[in-house]
Amino acid sequence: MDLREKIILVTGASSGIGQATAIACAQKGARVIVHYRKNKAGAEDTLKKMGKSAKGVVVQADLTQPEQIKRMFPQVAQEVGKIHILVNNAGEAQSGDFFDNAQWQAQFANIFFSALHVSQYFLQQNTDAAMRKIVNIGSLYGNPQNGNVDYFSYSVAKTALHSMTINLAKLDAKVLVNAIAPGYTWTPAWEGISAAEKQLCESRTRTGRFVQPEEVTQMTIAVLENDSLTGQIITVDGGLGLQTLERK
Repeated sequence: MDLREKIILVTGASSGIGQATAIACAQKGARVIVHYRKNKAGAEDTLKKMGKSAKGVVVQADLTQPEQIKRMFPQVAQEVGKIHILVNNAGEAQSGDFFDNAQWQAQFANIFFSALHVSQYFLQQNTDAAMRKIVNIGSLYGNPQNGNVDYFSYSVAKTALHSMTINLAKLDAKVLVNAIAPGYTWTPAWEGISAAEKQLCESRTRTGRFVQPEEVTQMTIAVLENDSLTGQIITVDGGLGLQTLERK
């Protein structure tokens, strides 16, 4: 798929992977909808970094509230047009106790149900398009063999997102659905860790460093431009998932 003039919604695009994705899509000539929940300044920074010639708009919505998602799509259609491509990136990791039911509900609301509801509204509009695409930003922890019990609810919510990716790809042949599963990726969420913690995380990878948001984005763009790829979970983790193997 040629991304020029395609309308792409990137959720959680005010920083990190979402921001890098929005910028890369704009560089490909797409018209990008930069979504944010709270960080308006970050979303406006994304728009600025997309460049003066970029065709983009900023939209705010709390994706844990379905009524706000419902309002968002007509707003976008009026300002930009009907969406061709959806990148579900919104949602943040939280560590916590297996027995903390409030956190389970919060993580599923932020990670799984937000992506589910946005995908539902996305698929209900622009039904006359020859092809539409969804890329879900999952996680290495969403791969069942790589789940992290310290991030129990987050891991399971991302596993649900991966499962939705595969099953949604079966629903409609005109909608290609894939997921990217990043490992440790250097985003603002990591900036508060100590040097020792950073070194420990890096030692667990085969590359000896964090994945950069732009490296995740490179894979996202490759997936969007490929018209034969659907129902796949693609891991970009610097070999973190191989950490059970003895390092030589």
